[in-house]
Amino acid sequence: MTQQKLSLAFVVVAVLIGALLGSWATTATTSAGSKKIRRTILLNFKPNTSPAQIQQIIREVKANITQIEGVRHVVAGPQINQNAAFQYGISMDFDDEAALKRYRQDEGHRGTHNKYVHLIAQSQITDLCEE
Repeated sequence: MTQQKLSLAFVVVAVLIGALLGSWATTATTSAGSKKIRRTILLNFKPNTSPAQIQQIIREVKANITQIEGVRHVVAGPQINQNAAFQYGISMDFDDEAALKRYRQDEGHRGTHNKYVHLIAQSQITDLCEE
């Protein structure tokens, strides 16, 4: 092989490696900026809230949340640990911060919250970001 062909082959290989590394770096950066988020909402309802009302709230919340783009793994129900400070919980995973933002702005979610907030005695919200 001539020197000119070797030089051309080296340039082609270098460009391909650079393109692959550049593509990998972009993918890694995008993934790092789009970490999954888990939100957990713990609730205690006021004493005058009936079990039927609580079941209705849980059903409506779950139905509304599961319709939002980027929301996954919605779990809502009673606490099974008898020593826990909260009696009910809702947990959901968001694909990324954009999905969390859609959730916060969603009219169905906000409407359900406003409809039942007067029945909540105490709540706690945590948002955990995947490392």
